Amino acid sequence: MLYKIALAQINPKVGDFENNLKKIKQYIEKASEAHIIVFPELALVGYPPQDWLLRKEFLHKTKEALKELIEFSKNFQSIIVVGYPSYDEEGRVYNTAGIIYQGKCLAEYRKHHLPNYGVFDEYRYFQRGEELLILKHGKVKIGFLICEDAWYADLTQFYAQEGIHILLILNASPYEIEKFEKKLEFIPARSTDGQFFTAYVNLVGAQDSLVFDGRSFVVSPKGRILTIAKDFEEDLKIVPLDLSEVLRERLKEPRNKFLREISRRYHQMPIKEVFLPLEENKIQRKISEVKEEEKIKEEKFSENYEVYRCKYLKEQNRQCPKWEEVFKALVLGIRDYFKKQGFKKAVIGLSGGIDSALVCVLATAALGKENVFTIYLPTKFNSNESYEDAKKLAENLEVEFKVIEIEEIFQQYENLFKSLFPKWKFDVADENIQARIRANILFYYSNKEGYIVLSTSNKSESAVGYTTIYGDMAGGLAPIKDLYKTWVYELARWYNQYIGKEVIPRRILEKPPSAELREGQKDQDTLPPYPVLDKILQLYIEEGFSIEDIIRSTGYEKELVLKVIKMLHRAEYKRKQAPLGIKVTRTSFDLDWRMPIVKSF
Repeated sequence: MLYKIALAQINPKVGDFENNLKKIKQYIEKASEAHIIVFPELALVGYPPQDWLLRKEFLHKTKEALKELIEFSKNFQSIIVVGYPSYDEEGRVYNTAGIIYQGKCLAEYRKHHLPNYGVFDEYRYFQRGEELLILKHGKVKIGFLICEDAWYADLTQFYAQEGIHILLILNASPYEIEKFEKKLEFIPARSTDGQFFTAYVNLVGAQDSLVFDGRSFVVSPKGRILTIAKDFEEDLKIVPLDLSEVLRERLKEPRNKFLREISRRYHQMPIKEVFLPLEENKIQRKISEVKEEEKIKEEKFSENYEVYRCKYLKEQNRQCPKWEEVFKALVLGIRDYFKKQGFKKAVIGLSGGIDSALVCVLATAALGKENVFTIYLPTKFNSNESYEDAKKLAENLEVEFKVIEIEEIFQQYENLFKSLFPKWKFDVADENIQARIRANILFYYSNKEGYIVLSTSNKSESAVGYTTIYGDMAGGLAPIKDLYKTWVYELARWYNQYIGKEVIPRRILEKPPSAELREGQKDQDTLPPYPVLDKILQLYIEEGFSIEDIIRSTGYEKELVLKVIKMLHRAEYKRKQAPLGIKVTRTSFDLDWRMPIVKSF
């Protein structure tokens, strides 16, 4: 038989019960021809709600929204699966998937494996679930997991041993470089091992520093990917599954029958079963209207699968990220940060350098050229070339560009400092005051016009403290905070190539980077060359290498590596006061990196 599932990949907002519920209802209406409609993890309340889960009023509001959704379900014949936090009389909160049908919540599945690493802190909020859930829809057996549950083989094995036909996985899985490739390796393996279909439904959108990439997908019992939803966009996929394939696979390879017998002898996992008659005549099953690429056709399996394998897995040993994917993640991160807070416009201090140029490109793509305001704020140390490059970039992007000379303000500060310090001489304090003057002006515009200041600091500079606290670090959002400096250049080059013209002027890409805070200054006066610096930082931050490991693997001088790591830890106090940034790596400085400021190690 053909059993139709709908993957409702939506973009909710934390705590926006009215609009989240409205969106869920709209998707139910669009997918009403499906037997079952699946929404992402905690879709009803948004993810991650964090300490709102410790507030009873938030949980009560969740319960009210759920009641409204259950009432709404009376109008449809589809089963609705949606994520939300539930709680019991003793105040225990669970990460839950509710199974809703015809005005009733038939059952709830509670998440078993609670992640407590990286950006996740679920032990702070949730209790673990203790039982599995199987929905018997006629003869169709459906199992349920929530996000982290799928990364462990134990639960999928139990479901396989119970003979399910379909496994539904609700997810709020944040984007990071190369994470999706991992999903496309282990989820198909779960389907193949268990000989069932798997529907992986992921959240999309951005919440604070996290971006959710969507890309929900369905896998056959042969491990073949049948469809993948859009990346970084809302989407609805309605997929008819030929459940006879499950039987064919199990007849050819009946290992699960024997595994089931062994498991029941040695393991006890509580399983709740709910039965629901399958009344075919009540579902409008317009198979002929399903898009061609969504039909189950055996002859297309191999071709479809290989396309996705080639696209997402073939280059897994590459040395750099996929820039289009990273660009989309950053644009979505900016767009949702503004939209969900009710802001429209950004103000950026353009310097004529690569960081502010890329931030301006990203902001323009996210918000539209009419909503990006740029200011060039020079002193005597800024070159004519920097002015020309900043102006040219603004013209290419068609964003508003303003010049505010700050040399006079800077000199007034310098005169004051000279009077305060009898042995005054120009040093790093005088360099930094220029950056802080610029920040003051940018934030004045922010206050006056309601703009959000976008910080232009990158990950390399933030890591080693080569940035001015309350100066160029300052902002309401730091879009490239999780991009290493070499990546900034690569993403900028990719963008020019993608657009087909030099939007970012070539000179910005080719000239030696400089903060231009003193005469003839270059970044490499203070730092190692960025390819060297980034290599050390990536091995230490992302891979967890020790200093000795780094020296051994790179051949770099011990003195150089020690210098970089010392700078990294010395700058901890700065990073604690930096604005929120958009996560794209495994170890961002916002939630993944939690180092003490005061330390001796």
